[in-house]
Amino acid sequence: MKQRGDVYLSTNDLHIGYAGKGQTNLLFEKLNLSLRAGEMVCFMGPNGAGKSTLLRTLAGLQARLSGKIRLTTPNGTEERAKQIAVVLTDRINTLNLTVEEIISFGRYPYLGWNIRLTETDKVIIKTAIGQVRLAGILRKKVYELSDGQLQMVMIARALAQDTPVILLDEPTAHLDLNNRVEIMN
Repeated sequence: MKQRGDVYLSTNDLHIGYAGKGQTNLLFEKLNLSLRAGEMVCFMGPNGAGKSTLLRTLAGLQARLSGKIRLTTPNGTEERAKQIAVVLTDRINTLNLTVEEIISFGRYPYLGWNIRLTETDKVIIKTAIGQVRLAGILRKKVYELSDGQLQMVMIARALAQDTPVILLDEPTAHLDLNNRVEIMN
């Protein structure tokens, strides 16, 4: 078990951006960082600087141009989903699902071939719902939610994923002041 201060994710000479059509749009080069247990790290910069691209690359959702990204556990897709949860700003297209169903998707990396939630999974989901205070809207469909409510649902899904690293892209976007403070705490 990792202790406070232990490195979970690190990069070595990471180059990120977009490659295609004979040219490369380099956003960051020679990036060396370490994400440690118990720390909150904030990437700040103007719109278009590459913060979202960096998060997608760290999560393995976008290919790096060069360099290394190292997790302290194996890097396979299944293992990565047990190590890193991601909340992006992309709008989801599963409008007919309920809040509870979306949050339950956080447990997907742990489900067996029968895709059934265990009692442990249900406890973890219930805890995530409580942390983000969504018990009152569990039966609502995604299309019925405000942008702020949807943001809270996606954060609860990431918490239900129960990973040591959570990457949040603009986590307080669309949230009122009270919820911004609550999420940061």
